[in-house]
Amino acid sequence: MAEKSNAKSLTLKIEGARITADRFLKAVSAFVGLINEVSDTVTGEEGSFRWLVSVEGGSAIVHFKPESRKAPLDQAAASIRAVNNGLDLVERRAERPRFWSDAALRKAKDLADVLDVDDGALDRVSVQVNRSQVDFTRKLSAHVNDLVGAGYKSLGTIEGRLRTVTEAGGVHFVVQDPITHNSIRCDIEEEDVEKYLAAFRKRVSVYGEIRYRKDGQPVSIAVREFRVLRESHELPRAKDVKGILA
Repeated sequence: MAEKSNAKSLTLKIEGARITADRFLKAVSAFVGLINEVSDTVTGEEGSFRWLVSVEGGSAIVHFKPESRKAPLDQAAASIRAVNNGLDLVERRAERPRFWSDAALRKAKDLADVLDVDDGALDRVSVQVNRSQVDFTRKLSAHVNDLVGAGYKSLGTIEGRLRTVTEAGGVHFVVQDPITHNSIRCDIEEEDVEKYLAAFRKRVSVYGEIRYRKDGQPVSIAVREFRVLRESHELPRAKDVKGILA
């Protein structure tokens, strides 16, 4: 929800049973980069504020309070609103927020990407201003890609082993490429979850609109068709085929 009231601080929340140090540092670094980029655009001053940090004990909740550096402190509330309202907008749709550069968009994507399941899923990553809270999903990453022109999309098929089914960051499952071992996110409808749970750890083929990075690496797919493949030991052997053709 967009924040309109007088805002004095921002709060970054990272929630999950397994929060690694690397993931925590990545989230904080991306968030600091984002608030600096947006604040500098709002104020027209590079290095406009210094952000004072406080951390709640026993949690991954970090508060950021601005301190005047090159811009007057009365511009801080506008900067905070621009960050919060922009995150809310980009999470909902692929539209560039006011005061948001390409660099700010990429920092927001970096923040959303800590939801990646490669090292264990997080329950939630969010930013809060007063009573307004924006929860991140991987939709934000997709919207940023649309806005900054990263990569491309095309219809195609991916094959691999279904490793994860989760609702963290939007309902999806993950397929691991058997050659590169890269994990590919597969976005699905919630009502179809049971079908994919039944295919857990099985070889699968997925058809749909694939989103690629600029280097051609598939990142995600919006699933249209899905089928379970036979395991290698279930496939016909050469001598079996020879017998059929004889």
